Amino acid sequence: MKNIKTYIAALGLVATMISCNDLEDINVNPSFPVDVSAPALISPIEQQMAVGLQFDNRCLGRYTQNFSIATAGAAGSEWDRFGYQSNSDTGGEIWKMAYFSIGLNLTKLQEKAVSEQRHDITGIAKVIRAWSWQVATDYHSELIDFDQVFTSRLSFDYVPQEKVYTEVVRLLNEGLTDLNRTDGNVSQTYTAGGDKMYGGDRSKWVKFAYGVLARNLNNQINKASYNADKVIEYCDKSLASNADNALIRYNGTVSSDINFYGPGRNNFNTYRQTDFAVRTMDGTIFGVKDPRISRVLVPSVGQSELSPASAANPDPSKYTFNGNPLNTTASTVATNVSRIPNIYGTYAAGTITTPGRYLFRDKANFPLMTYSEIQFIKAEAAFIKGDKAMALDAYKKAIDANIDFVNTNTVVSTIFPITSTITAAEKTAFLTNVNIVPTAANLTISQIMLQKYVALFGYGMLETWTDLRKYHYDPNIYLTMNFAPNGGLFVDNNGNLPYRVRPRFNSEYVWNFDALKAIGADKVDYHTQEMWFSQK
Repeated sequence: MKNIKTYIAALGLVATMISCNDLEDINVNPSFPVDVSAPALISPIEQQMAVGLQFDNRCLGRYTQNFSIATAGAAGSEWDRFGYQSNSDTGGEIWKMAYFSIGLNLTKLQEKAVSEQRHDITGIAKVIRAWSWQVATDYHSELIDFDQVFTSRLSFDYVPQEKVYTEVVRLLNEGLTDLNRTDGNVSQTYTAGGDKMYGGDRSKWVKFAYGVLARNLNNQINKASYNADKVIEYCDKSLASNADNALIRYNGTVSSDINFYGPGRNNFNTYRQTDFAVRTMDGTIFGVKDPRISRVLVPSVGQSELSPASAANPDPSKYTFNGNPLNTTASTVATNVSRIPNIYGTYAAGTITTPGRYLFRDKANFPLMTYSEIQFIKAEAAFIKGDKAMALDAYKKAIDANIDFVNTNTVVSTIFPITSTITAAEKTAFLTNVNIVPTAANLTISQIMLQKYVALFGYGMLETWTDLRKYHYDPNIYLTMNFAPNGGLFVDNNGNLPYRVRPRFNSEYVWNFDALKAIGADKVDYHTQEMWFSQK
């Protein structure tokens, strides 16, 4: 008994000698530091900005009819029918991105930057936060109350979209102020260590911020307060060329650094271009074949042409393009020359070995915003203002810039050979065709929005969907677009088209349901309720 008492007393003495700090040190892993530098936080935040969009573009791309998938069962695809998957997190990645993947990381980044007087990084953090709220609200509408988010609360209330739009502008203005500061420890070299999008170049982050401002205000064309001149001003202060494009970069050499869209990730092996996407480029709508079609979309060929050695017709101008009608199984019969390959350019349902095409490659950079998009926004604002000369100039610059962007993403495919990028002669012929670039007097809003659709194909689905909603799916603008999919609209739509995506299932419907009821999100047709930004 004496030995036992002595042993216990000794343990007690040791315990009193160990401080709280010593106990904390026991749990410190030197390989994974708790406190990291600000630049070390920037890169994963930027990467998650892309992943959030890419994940949900698999659903959103079907609302915008970039893609359709092979029908799964008699009920067909919910998303192809403008519906949603109930009791599922499918379509909830943007929510996760805003609140989890980059949420607290952005808070940590900003706190660290403030403490170190790195005003450039503080500005970047505020601009990214504003971008994330803009993306999330344009996708979901109401968001969690900003005074409650990232606190210890177990349930959260929602704020209306109008308040989110105001918060985005406030954050962007604060971010611009910080980005213009030169005092403290501002250093492009230091920031570039983590900023893989713009290399710490504050001038480009300023342009990106003005691009988000342009989106924010131009989404409000149905409001009496809409100010076309202000939109044009923001566009003029935003991206000035393709060199300013906001790109998330991938090396494509290891699985952890492969583009989510690429064949190495194999996330689009059942996705096929739609017949509407084909019609925007094959001459059906515009009366002239778009040279981008063979570099962006996938041609349909017979089995004899699948082998690189026997690819009888490598001339892109001779390709045949077919698109999948919504909610219809694409033919996979080898003898059918009209069958539709998947978005990678193959017919395989399993592992893909082709290098992929356009943005659907392992090493393809993913755009968050492009100069072409900004020019289309300017063209639309100028058109609404009534300045058709300015609208035409911006419209032509937008198409020109997108052709150059497509060229930078054109690669030779082992299955469908592309002999070259779009030549200067092809570009000139296209841009001087009056069916594509008419006189200023003959320019229409349909031409602007449809050419913007083409330019944003494959990456800008959220902006395309925002345009569709603010024009209320107008068939006179989106010519030949199909709003009556095979099998009819999803049953819970009650005959209406979608205007929002329901909040993430696990975080909201499982844990925050009472708050959802307050905004009507408990209703099965909540996704068809019109957005604030699209209402008059």
